[in-house]
Amino acid sequence: MKYFRSSQYPIEFVLSENINKEFSSHNHANHYIISLCIKGSVAATLENKFLKLKENDFFTVPPFMPHAVNLTDTSALVSLCMDKSFVENYTSQKGAEILEMQLLSPKIQKWITKPQTELLLQAASYVYKLQDTHKEEMESDMLILRDRLTNYFSDSMSLDSLAKDLYLSKYYLIRKCKRNLGLTPHKFHLQNRIRKAQTLLFANKSVTEASIDTGFYDQSHFDRAFKNIVGISPTEFLASSKIL
Repeated sequence: MKYFRSSQYPIEFVLSENINKEFSSHNHANHYIISLCIKGSVAATLENKFLKLKENDFFTVPPFMPHAVNLTDTSALVSLCMDKSFVENYTSQKGAEILEMQLLSPKIQKWITKPQTELLLQAASYVYKLQDTHKEEMESDMLILRDRLTNYFSDSMSLDSLAKDLYLSKYYLIRKCKRNLGLTPHKFHLQNRIRKAQTLLFANKSVTEASIDTGFYDQSHFDRAFKNIVGISPTEFLASSKIL
């Protein structure tokens, strides 16, 4: 796997190639995702819809949509990850110009063809239309929960304390969280801690610093959680990450 992050814009590219890995149901709290199959075939599930992608097929994922992806050692998938702020702050036309500039970087063109570049730009225009219709409507308690699980990285956030603070039973909280955020509180919190760790590693923090800053005080626990969610270890992630 290879990771590329723009130095100027909140955009990332992820290349997943020759890896036998099932990424179980997860979501992205602050990103729109475009995933394009560039080799072989890829199986994906978006909410409850199963997709079988062949070369040059793509799918888009709005924030919070649960999805799963199954890769094999004969498949390759490139994913364009756009922060919500990028889609909100740039018009469709300006966003397309910026994305084209990033996609034409030699580091990206090494992996995708010109027609595949055009497909990603086409998909990006669809994301802008999706953004116009994708409205996040949540009750106030779920907005509080989302903020806490997204921005606080301590490992001591227990289900009991969350339920007590929100005046809900634990079991109703789990059901309500899955309905609004797509995942259980624990899984949503864990994946956001790992996303934060990725950002810290991109910012030249050491693996130890990133683990401590995201509430992991057991290095082996951090390594396991990181590899389960990202697909590679923190050390491998550092080695495979590039700035555009």
